[in-house]
Amino acid sequence: MITKAASIQDWKTWWPAAVAIVLIVAGIALELPMLIVLPFALLAVLFFLKLELKDVFWLLLFSLPLSTELSVSGSLSTDFPDEGLMLLLTGSLFAFFLLKPALFPKQALKSSLFLLVIVQLLWMLITLFFSQNPLLSLKYVLAKVWYIVPFVLGTLVFVRQKEDTARLSRLLIYALVIPIVYSLIRQAGNGFSFDQVSNVLQPFFRNHVNYSAMIVCLLPILYAWKMHASEAQKKPIQWLIILFLVALFFAYSRGAWLCVIVGGITWWAVRKQYLLKLIGIAALLLVVGLGWLIKDNNYLKFAPDFNTTIQHSQLNEHMAATYQLKDVSTMERFYRWIAGFRMVSEEPLTGFGPNNFVHYYKGYTVTAFKTWVSDNEEKSSVHNYFLLTAIEQGLPGMLLFCLLLYLMFATVQKAYDRLSDPFDRTVALTSGVILSMIVTLNMLSDLIETDKIGTLFYLLIGILITLQIKLQQQANT
Repeated sequence: MITKAASIQDWKTWWPAAVAIVLIVAGIALELPMLIVLPFALLAVLFFLKLELKDVFWLLLFSLPLSTELSVSGSLSTDFPDEGLMLLLTGSLFAFFLLKPALFPKQALKSSLFLLVIVQLLWMLITLFFSQNPLLSLKYVLAKVWYIVPFVLGTLVFVRQKEDTARLSRLLIYALVIPIVYSLIRQAGNGFSFDQVSNVLQPFFRNHVNYSAMIVCLLPILYAWKMHASEAQKKPIQWLIILFLVALFFAYSRGAWLCVIVGGITWWAVRKQYLLKLIGIAALLLVVGLGWLIKDNNYLKFAPDFNTTIQHSQLNEHMAATYQLKDVSTMERFYRWIAGFRMVSEEPLTGFGPNNFVHYYKGYTVTAFKTWVSDNEEKSSVHNYFLLTAIEQGLPGMLLFCLLLYLMFATVQKAYDRLSDPFDRTVALTSGVILSMIVTLNMLSDLIETDKIGTLFYLLIGILITLQIKLQQQANT
């Protein structure tokens, strides 16, 4: 790893060129008019003449809860400003590593997690050659690169001390407080209406799912703070926890509420060394359940009534419809999941290509599960990241993702059990809880493809790779 974070500042003169080149190449790949791309390249030049690269990393973290979706053209949108900052960091880090290879954190090459992320990326590249629409798939792979480089490699370069980890957590929490307070004030103005919740979250969040997901995934950080806080610090932290819980309740997201339970179980399981056993049991139950649904077409027993499957405007009606299987969002998931399984059976090895589900799934749907929102005007995906990976990257892609998750959980348990520093053990425990929440959310959504949760996921990978390196160092002393 880099011995002095400041050493990369010696290469400041190379940043503007690197950033400008990356932005221009990305603009060409994404078919952006150069009149749009070139001003951002110029801005990059001016920006980096004044700001240290490590500061850009901190700015990126602070921008995550505050970024908004910005429409660039009729068919293209970007997350602003965080996705632009990801591009800037990606270009700059590539320049550093090319011009001075010693800056690359070489200990990462001994990390099974890092190597598996590289293998995943290589498999995505392979699936490009078999994609139904290679251009769409290429855009997807490029986006993955500028997610992985800033949050995996960037974390290894910039988050090296305890204070760096603490600052990382503070930036995320304090930034999220802004949209939470803003949204609660707006919700109070309409009586905390259930059917208006997504409207009051603009411009920071597209909908209540993304909003509640980020709240619940950062909530464990506050509990970790409390574990290490002084008596004087505990009171403000408790108020922050209450604020987050209130916001989470009024986000009205069933998946996020479930995550609170899952996170509590994970917290207990890590401390009792039961985590990997619980994961094995959960995976077995899932396989058995899927097997039963597929056998003799048992899934058809859950086909909805088109006329009674609706979206409710009241919370109590919404919850009742959920367990009665009459809620439109639940039934629409079934509709797409069935199509997804049929797509996997047709292209099990290399899939339809990254970023291609929305364009091809309609031909694989079962009419019995169709709902009144099945036109899918917003072009949303299959609402299960595991299935989405199998559809677009084939079964090998899904298995690589599952293996990555298993190694991440295994690292959490190993680091918590073996590291001697209580701070590092708390980081491991908190990471495990957040990871379990992300997995739970992505059983019902595709949030790893979003800037709000996908960035947290890759940030966790960077943190867990750091813990793997610390485990190796401790073993060698």
